Amino acid sequence: MVTDPRFFPRDGRTGDAAASFSTDERDRRWNAVRAAMDARGLDCLIVVGRGSNGSGDTRWLDGGDYGERSMVFPRKGAPVTFWLLQNWGKWYTESCFEGVRYRGHEGKVSIVATDAIRELGYESGRIGVVGLIGGGYGAEGAIPYMTFQNLKRLLPDAEFADASDILTRLRMVKSSEEIAMLEKAAEMVNIEIDAVLGCCRPGVRESEVYATLFAASLRAGAEEGRDSWLIMCSGKGYPVNRRPTDRILRTGDMMCIGYYARYGGYWSHPHTSMSLGPMDEEYKPLREAVRESLHAALDALKPGTPWSEVDRASNEAVIRAGFYHEIPQVHGVGIDGIEPPMTTICAGEIPRKFPWREPFVEGSLAENPEWRELAGERYGFLADFEVEAGMSLAVEIKAAHEDRMFIVFGPQVIVEENGPRILTPEAMDVIEL
Repeated sequence: MVTDPRFFPRDGRTGDAAASFSTDERDRRWNAVRAAMDARGLDCLIVVGRGSNGSGDTRWLDGGDYGERSMVFPRKGAPVTFWLLQNWGKWYTESCFEGVRYRGHEGKVSIVATDAIRELGYESGRIGVVGLIGGGYGAEGAIPYMTFQNLKRLLPDAEFADASDILTRLRMVKSSEEIAMLEKAAEMVNIEIDAVLGCCRPGVRESEVYATLFAASLRAGAEEGRDSWLIMCSGKGYPVNRRPTDRILRTGDMMCIGYYARYGGYWSHPHTSMSLGPMDEEYKPLREAVRESLHAALDALKPGTPWSEVDRASNEAVIRAGFYHEIPQVHGVGIDGIEPPMTTICAGEIPRKFPWREPFVEGSLAENPEWRELAGERYGFLADFEVEAGMSLAVEIKAAHEDRMFIVFGPQVIVEENGPRILTPEAMDVIEL
């Protein structure tokens, strides 16, 4: 296992990389959130974490080990994290930041949250809900309907407001301690890529490649065993994004892999394409379009660049060549594998002729009056902000053709004052094996 003195847990903490965050890092996060709460007139937050790409807000605040959980974060007083069982309390209090309390809720989030809010003296206060409104793939939020309704019933004198944007804004730019975790996660992915290069050949099954990749990063200290995730496909044809199967690799295959290795809670998420033997002639136009868009996107990722320009640069060559994509070309990555900011999800002329495709549904949650009332004008920053130093981004440029062929490659980067620093250099082009 790879060890690094930067990540040795402090005294009294568990043997987990997440427990090595400093109290200065804790105070930075808590002070920033409380300043935003003061400005908004919020007495406490209820933070709901659910799913592999929707639990980062809780972990960012409590600093603890991975797992779906929720918390009450007060303007004054000790935060309370809660998950299913009381007997997880020792683990969470040892892996979370000092000063975080733990309660088991046994499936009753609203009841435990209400009790914590009353104990803190905010039962008649203004309560911000983080997870009521989301963005990107989580646009409808994370809090269950009955949880929110029961909170309102149990706290009839409280005023509720959406506060999801507070955490979204603060988490988009990473601290030096967060970047250290991201660098270590990228080391794990580079180990995974090396493992794939050693085993990816005709006659091997996709599942064998996955097992080799996964074992290598686990031995190196990655923590994705707690929430395994990988995208892998080989050969021509859709679906292009799926889990590994037992398909046997053949000469001429294009193996596309989207990696998700995590260390201390932080993900590395580059993509590689590997050709088994010389690249099929049909793939070469896709490769050229992806490579041009990749370098255009990297050139745009400098502090001060409008995000709209990153969006344009990451798409232009792919669309001009007559290709399309149905996954963002660039997105944030940190505690969640897919975070804001995010470029356009779908672009280009997407074919609709195949029977497995259902009609594409247009619409927006902004058409809902309650959404507009809760969101106000607070989410405009997701469309008009500028690139900042400290952003962690997955650049994953894709080109698809006729629902039949697909190429994706692109590195994870950290934006610095002079531009992006590439953490996963093997993800810069198609690798011919």
